[in-house]
Amino acid sequence: MKKPKKKEFSLALIICLVLFSAIIYTTTFRSTEHYGGLTTLEPRGLSNPEALTQQYGLSGLTGLTTQTSSAESERVKDIRQWIKGELKKGTFEEVVTNIEAETENFGGYVDSEDVTFSDDIWSGELVSKIPQNNSLQFVFKARNLISTNGKVTSITTNIKDITPTSGTITAKPLATIRIALKEIIEKPNQPGLPPIELPFIATIVPYLGTFFTWVITGIIIGLPTYFTVLGIVLLINRALIPLANKILKKV
Repeated sequence: MKKPKKKEFSLALIICLVLFSAIIYTTTFRSTEHYGGLTTLEPRGLSNPEALTQQYGLSGLTGLTTQTSSAESERVKDIRQWIKGELKKGTFEEVVTNIEAETENFGGYVDSEDVTFSDDIWSGELVSKIPQNNSLQFVFKARNLISTNGKVTSITTNIKDITPTSGTITAKPLATIRIALKEIIEKPNQPGLPPIELPFIATIVPYLGTFFTWVITGIIIGLPTYFTVLGIVLLINRALIPLANKILKKV
């Protein structure tokens, strides 16, 4: 069998390019048609305070909020929270003292305190009892104290509604806030070469990713498609057209 001619190679390449262009155009056009017509819908009245006032009435909203707050305040909840944090060496005593002071400021008391000093490192856990209405603010305050001198590694919250289904509502129990702290020895920064800034490379990296994506796509999909089209072109030129010419000559 003769080798394919340059015209046959070129014809197969042109057909492949036309097919890929049609696929890309169709995909882009459909995506634009599908998503281009979407509009952002805003709930009526939510973006306009006057509309809310006219629709519901200011007094109605105020009354609803008051009723909700009153119903919520009558619920009895068991609130338990656990804060874990890591402190810079030498700051443990100051943080613990501040947490004790804030416990009293929020109307609570320190229920227990377990502190250990080992290997020149302080660690321990405080359990504070805080009124339910002040528990969230106390947690935020404790978090800020820890973050200023280290970092908060986790905060776990467990809230359970224990309001009795019948009978009188009992007094609300105090929220239990456990704060586990440990000093961490920071490793000294090792001297090294300053980072090399290459803004030009950082700019072209996204384009390189797109370029290599297209290259890989062309290798995986383009090459098999090209050779398939080339086979069809050869079949038409070498077999179907000569056969058609012979049939026409006989006729």
